[in-house]
Amino acid sequence: MTGWGVLNPWLVTLPEIPSASPHLRYCHAMSRTLILTALALAFLPAIQAQDEPNPKTLIPQRVLEAIADEVSGTLSFQHILELAGYEHDRLPEEYKTTYREAAYIEKMAKQYNLEDVHIERFKIPTKTWDGEKAELWLLGKDNSKRLIMSYRDVAASLAPGSKSADVTTELVWVGKGTDKKDYADKNISGKIVLATGAVGPVHNLAVREFGAAGVVSFANETGKPIEHPDEIAWMNLGGGGRGGAAAAPQKTTFGLVLSHRLGTELAERLEKHETLNVRALVQATEYDAEMQVPTAIIKGTGESDQEIAMTGHLFEGIAKQGALDDASGSATALEVARAWKKLIDDGVMPRPKRTVRFMWVPEIQGTTAYLERYPEETKRMVAAISMDMVGEDVTKNHNSLHLMRTPYSVNHFINEVSQQFFEYVGDTNREKVQNRRVAYSFRYPIIDPQGTHDPFYFNIDKHYGSSDHSAFLRFGVSAVLFNNWPDVGYHTSEDRAYNADPTQLKRVALIGVATLSTMANADNAGALRIAELTAGNAAQRTGAQLGLALQMVGEGGSLAEARNLVRQAYFRESEAIRSAETLALTADARNKIANLAKAFADTGTSADLARLDTYAGALGVSLAAPALTSDEQKAAHLIPVRKKAAPAGFGGGGGAAGAAQTDPAEASRQQYNAMELRGFANGKRTILDIRNALSAEYGPQDIAKVQAFFDAAAKTGEFELTESK
Repeated sequence: MTGWGVLNPWLVTLPEIPSASPHLRYCHAMSRTLILTALALAFLPAIQAQDEPNPKTLIPQRVLEAIADEVSGTLSFQHILELAGYEHDRLPEEYKTTYREAAYIEKMAKQYNLEDVHIERFKIPTKTWDGEKAELWLLGKDNSKRLIMSYRDVAASLAPGSKSADVTTELVWVGKGTDKKDYADKNISGKIVLATGAVGPVHNLAVREFGAAGVVSFANETGKPIEHPDEIAWMNLGGGGRGGAAAAPQKTTFGLVLSHRLGTELAERLEKHETLNVRALVQATEYDAEMQVPTAIIKGTGESDQEIAMTGHLFEGIAKQGALDDASGSATALEVARAWKKLIDDGVMPRPKRTVRFMWVPEIQGTTAYLERYPEETKRMVAAISMDMVGEDVTKNHNSLHLMRTPYSVNHFINEVSQQFFEYVGDTNREKVQNRRVAYSFRYPIIDPQGTHDPFYFNIDKHYGSSDHSAFLRFGVSAVLFNNWPDVGYHTSEDRAYNADPTQLKRVALIGVATLSTMANADNAGALRIAELTAGNAAQRTGAQLGLALQMVGEGGSLAEARNLVRQAYFRESEAIRSAETLALTADARNKIANLAKAFADTGTSADLARLDTYAGALGVSLAAPALTSDEQKAAHLIPVRKKAAPAGFGGGGGAAGAAQTDPAEASRQQYNAMELRGFANGKRTILDIRNALSAEYGPQDIAKVQAFFDAAAKTGEFELTESK
């Protein structure tokens, strides 16, 4: 029986007014119309109350709801406060025992009944710097003094690497201070310089070349100094200067860092030719130290010996302690582990088939050290997630949560499983006009009682490195990054807990549990569902690549490069579908996944190439394939075969390493290219194959440069170039 059978509002009779003015009768008729309309809307069939149902995922809705009920943004926020509510001065005894952050994670993991809870320890071959005290005083002519900045109040004000000093001298303004021209006609010997450039490069010139006593900088290249003029950037002084590792150590003094507001105030006074005398007092020391990696597992049933991993980094090195970068990721990983284990213990979710390992690490270095120590365990890992800067307040930071997919050289189901839950939370936690008949609200609100009611904003992005997922990738473990960006306090003194939001923390914890459990619980049917999901998403991506190829031809570009876009897209996506074979427990399930991948690639490639060629022919473009150049012919017969491990830093991507002497954008491009050239070199692809794969990712590549890269790598012994058969 429909709603109309209960009450048909069109049959409702309202009394007429027998004698009234035309105007009154009109008002009465309008009232009847409004009442009837309201009744009609009130008794619409239930199916029309919500125009769009909640998205379907690989986890039943009732289980998703159970996860949402259990994960707590409040607990995650409390962990952030415990770990990095403020930046602590690390006590000397911590270097001899256990860092307080590692001790806290170990204590809570045991309290939450996680398994194999312990701290892995790795010796650091060099001593670790530690700040103890730093003050900058402005001295008046009448013996008055004013404290400008103190390490006691803001730990970021002392640049790591600084040496102890007590200097009273003149402060000299040198502008940016990173070019020798900035020091022309300035006598800075024995004086302290004030600069807008980063403290390390300024120190290299001012102290090591021109004899300055120290550096005060108010650079802020990572934060938002105009919007947040009182934040102080994290900056390192650097090592021995430009002499290289083999050269004798160069002079090192100290670097103090000020906010934009304080630095501008001093600079304006100096620009007016006012003489400013200052006293800089610095106490710093070094300790023998170690990396500490708390770790715990949710033990699998033993049906599979594979492992899944999740990391958050407790330390930026050892000196820096950021609430969002990355106590937030560490706290969320702890909450993912707690909530999931609770749901297992309560019988709501099954114990996973695969063991899941949680690691809280010094960024990249700690992950690398662990994976090197346990090579057999590393081989069992099939996927990993890095939680780095998550659960941020989107209104304060004007940001979104990003899923950084694996690079094109690594095509894997982890992308699709993660993406599905990003999309689920995003779709259910935004107000949609289609559903306004129900309410002006979210369809399935995932809200923490102490958090905001902001929507969930997200982006699915191409690979970006510079976090722990890059370490997993280096060891052949497919890994993705969860990351909020931008961040108003990134690498500054304002990287504090007030920029986090318990609601967003709750949502990312839900995504973490859902993603990990989907992969860890997958049986034959689960592996097939993941392969099917991957194929569906792959169809969207290959369609987008066809669009780019058609546009390339339409704009007069190379048909050969356009065809390469299509071929590479289907090759990548078929690899991604086939990766789900890893989770299948029987040969029959693996064969089904392989057949799905083959059918997708075979039918799709031929169909899209035909579409492309038909369009090109209609434009009058020759369909004849161009002859290979001599360089291409050479590259087509050489296969790079790896002989030793990639150099340190491979897989990082996106950072500024090596960018000091070149344009940062160009340095980033070169680093990504080098990362992917190594990634595509699987011992089967020729150099020409690798060139074509890289071209589909970053645009057409010069085959001569690709050849030169592998020639150089062959000279170092990293690769051997073998003739293809």
